[in-house]
Order: sequence, then structure tokens, then C-alpha cells
Amino acid sequence: MKLKLLRLYRRYRENLLYGIYLFVVTFLALQVARLLGTGWERRQLTESISDLTILADLDSGVIVLATFGLVGGLLFLMLADRKKRWQAIGLSIGFVIVISQLLAAEQLIPVDTATDDLAWALPGVLAGFVIGGGISLFRLQSVKPQEFRYAPKFLYLVVTLAVVIALAEIHIEYPQLMEVSETGVTPVGVEPEQISFVTTDLAVNAVVGLASIVTVRRVTRYDADEDFFVVGPPASGKTLLLIGAYLSVLNDGREQARRSESLNPSQELMELVENLDRDNSEWIVEATGRGELRDLRFKYVQGTFLPNNVTLSTLDYAGEHLSRLPDILTGEEDSASNELRRLADSIQEAETLIMLIDIERFVNNEGLGLAEYFQVLEAVDNPNVILVATKADIFADMFWEEHERPPHNNFDEFRGYVENRLTESEQFASLLRQTPTSEVHPVYYETEFNENGERIPYRDTDGHIVTVGYDELLEKLN
Repeated sequence: MKLKLLRLYRRYRENLLYGIYLFVVTFLALQVARLLGTGWERRQLTESISDLTILADLDSGVIVLATFGLVGGLLFLMLADRKKRWQAIGLSIGFVIVISQLLAAEQLIPVDTATDDLAWALPGVLAGFVIGGGISLFRLQSVKPQEFRYAPKFLYLVVTLAVVIALAEIHIEYPQLMEVSETGVTPVGVEPEQISFVTTDLAVNAVVGLASIVTVRRVTRYDADEDFFVVGPPASGKTLLLIGAYLSVLNDGREQARRSESLNPSQELMELVENLDRDNSEWIVEATGRGELRDLRFKYVQGTFLPNNVTLSTLDYAGEHLSRLPDILTGEEDSASNELRRLADSIQEAETLIMLIDIERFVNNEGLGLAEYFQVLEAVDNPNVILVATKADIFADMFWEEHERPPHNNFDEFRGYVENRLTESEQFASLLRQTPTSEVHPVYYETEFNENGERIPYRDTDGHIVTVGYDELLEKLN
């Protein structure tokens, strides 16, 4: 029952998160409407700025209307962007709630605003369309999906400014800074003792304001924030891990639109993929040699309702370097080569370390070679850790024989099986205790035995290599 619930959660996790997102946006929209309305009632500087429209013989409400139009123009571009469409739907719902609440309370837009003044929302819409990058719609398009990156950025800026100004108007009391009339603007001097702070409801309003800004920031970003770095002993499968992840994304057919996304793989990764993809029964890919440093990276889109561009990259290095990295990270060794220094810098800069557990070593009783992992974790400040069990095809065969079920169709159960087997190693059990938020994640290439009894990659009827566990791993990286 537990596994079924876990499987359902992982399958519909994003749907659940999107439902929570809609609830949060709805709740915060009501609170933001209250903040904006209260700030408008107590306005000082905002009123003086809006009164500047008197100089142009316009009503002060046109600035508010133009601002609403600006937000509408930015939201329109987000709706036209496939990667931001679902987030834009949620933000649009919040936007409508804010306007409805303000209109119902007869705030921001005066009830006596002339119908002709409503047309001032149109320049705002046009401004949002232009600064959000809408002009690119009229240019020759490539097959790559259109992104309007400036639209979310400016929307985030507008929301942040509106919330900050509202908080300042509510919680700071000060005299009028300038007088505006049809004849001009007259500054008014202000003494420091005339400024005071209002602490009533400050904590509640600050939490609402911060939550609103953080929520909008989260759903308007395009790229995931985390950097990943792969750590592993010699011949543990670092190279094949990156290749397998790339092939998994490349063959992902869950959404046809994703096939038009550019994965932007590095040249060295493509060379390795080309070698592995040859019509040959061998692995082709050789272990990374000493003094060799490969830049392996590619970009993919993770998620449907709340998608982000995720860049997976690593400096693929010879596993022998792992024994020297702890001393470099702690500063005990200062005569390291540029190669080792780059590795150490990459580890320190990464938010998440992907640590490999070589199942072949475990089965052959060769020792997992994890001693340096503990030193690396001590030298790096609180990194996130993902434990990945490579070459799990060995355990996959065992799982199938013992449970008479294919591991790829029962992946959660297989993951638990792999973890239980590996905890037979005291070294792995200690590592698992030191990284309590982690769980081991198995990945493997489907293999078969050749005439010499050696494992070689299995290829399907189309000649493609089959990978297992990489889709689930990529979901964890978002």
C-alpha cells in the first residue's frame, strides 16, 4: 500500500504542486489586494506622483489604469510562452482577484473615472507587450519554441515595487513631499522628526509581502538554480551517467513539443554519444584517463505545469583524482595542477553533489571506495547530496529472479531492494546516515551476455541502447 501511494505521489506530484500553487496564489491575491487598498488609502508619495497627471490635464486614475494594462500585456506574453503558460494562468487568476477586490472596495480606481479614461489601459498593454519582448512575434521564427524572458522579469519587478510601495505607505508616516497643481510642482521640506513608523500589523503584512514576492519569483524563473557535480571513484560510471541522462531526455516522447527543444550538448558529450550509439556490441566508451578533463553538459526542460530549464553538467575526470580532492578542498595541498583546482572549484560551487555507488564493486567484494566521500562532505558547506547506484543491471537481474517482476515496471520497489542490499556494506550504511535526506537511486543500461560471458549493452529492434532509472533521476534534479 505504501509503495502504491508513493508511486501515485511521484506520478501526480507536479499536478499536486500546481494545485497548491493555485491555492497559494488565490490566498495571496486576496491579501495583496488588501495591502494595495490600505496603502492607497494612506498614500502620501503615491498620491503626489499620481497627481502629476494634473499637469497634463488628466485624471490621477490613468496611472493606475496604465499599470494594470502593463501587467495585462506582460501576462499575455507569458500565456503565449509554452513554458510559462500554466504559471501565467495562475497569475492571471490572482490578477483578476486583485482587481475585483479593489473595484468592490472602490479603491485605486475612482468610481467617477470617466469611460474614456479606461482607454489609458491600452498604452499600458502596449508597453508591456514591447518591453516583454513581444516584438519578436513579428520576426522570422525558428522551430525552437518562443520564450519571452523579459515578460516574467518585468512582471516580477512590477509586483515587487507595488508590494514594497504599499508596505511603505502603510507603515511609514510622513508629511506631503510635494504639492502638485495645474501651475507646477512645489517641493515641501521635511524634517526627520516628522517621519515615524507604524508597527501595527507589520509582521503580518511583511510576511504577506515577502510570500507574494517569493511566489512570483519562483514561477517566473526559467532556469533552475542548482548546479550539479558528479563525484565517483575510478571506473564507477561517471561518463556513462551523463550519456545515459542525455539519451533519456533525447528519447523522451511524453510531449511532442519537447522534441523541438534544443538540448545544447557540449561537443565532448556528443562525441561520446556518437561512439556509444554505433552499431556495435561493445561499450565503445572508455574510462577517462589521467590528465584528461571532459566538459560534459546539456540542457533539458523538466516539468509540464511548472517547467524549468535544467542544465546538467560536470567535468568528467579520472576517478583517481578523487583521493586528492579532499586535501585540495581543505587547503592542505596548495601545489595542485590546474586540472585538480578546476575540479575542487566545481565541487565547492555546486549546490548538489551526485555521488556514485558502483554496484559492480559491491558484488565483487572490491570495496566501494567511498572513504573520500566523507572527507569531501566535511570540506564542503552543507551540500545537497544525491546518491546514485550505477551498473544496477546486476541487481536488476537478481530482483527479477527473486521477485519474478521486471524492475523497470516496479521501480520504487526495486529502488528499495537496491538500498537494502547496499546497506549490507557498513561503509555505505554510514554514508546513508551522514546524508539523511538522501535515498539511493539506481540507474543502469539494459545488458546481455556475449559469448565470453561479458556484459555488453542490449540494443532494441531499432538498434538503440535501453536505459532504466534516468527519467526518475532527472525528475529529482529539478
